[in-house]
Amino acid sequence: MKYALFPLNTVLFPGSILPLKIFEQRYLSLIKDCMKQQSGFVTVLISEGKEVGATPQIYSTGCYVEIIDWESLENGLLGVSIQARYRVRLSNSSVRDDGLLLAEASALRSTLDDNPVLPEAFRPLPETLKQLMHHPFAARYQNAVDFNDTADICYRLSELLPISNKEKQLLLESETTEQMLDQLALHINALQS
Repeated sequence: MKYALFPLNTVLFPGSILPLKIFEQRYLSLIKDCMKQQSGFVTVLISEGKEVGATPQIYSTGCYVEIIDWESLENGLLGVSIQARYRVRLSNSSVRDDGLLLAEASALRSTLDDNPVLPEAFRPLPETLKQLMHHPFAARYQNAVDFNDTADICYRLSELLPISNKEKQLLLESETTEQMLDQLALHINALQS
């Protein structure tokens, strides 16, 4: 099945919440269709190009998201809040006449889902996340993070750490819990030195 894609200059992880202002016709149509069909779409990081205008180049791993809230804004734009549900791998992409990207999306299983207990070597990670939760950007996650769940800790750290989008994309593409934890530990150590 083909899903509509929403290319962004940010990386979402399962559980991520993001407000969007919608003004391009192709995305207004996308949001309208999703709300009518009670379905979601896929967000994906732009590898080359811009969010507005011509169709950008994208990465092949993104997140399936659902609309959790919407409002009409004073400036006439549509405001929506989306929440990422799970990671997907994209294939067979195409572009509609209006410039909307479409692709087949298959859910990516992760060993994060099978390893709820944080390995002993990574016990400091929840404390790092708790410190990041004091930042205003993390306000939307107050009381919504399970500090006993390895996946939740990894995804929120990946989202909130001040690292580049390319580094976040590599975290999103992690195939194992160990790979993601190792990358996170390296980033945190680099930031603290």
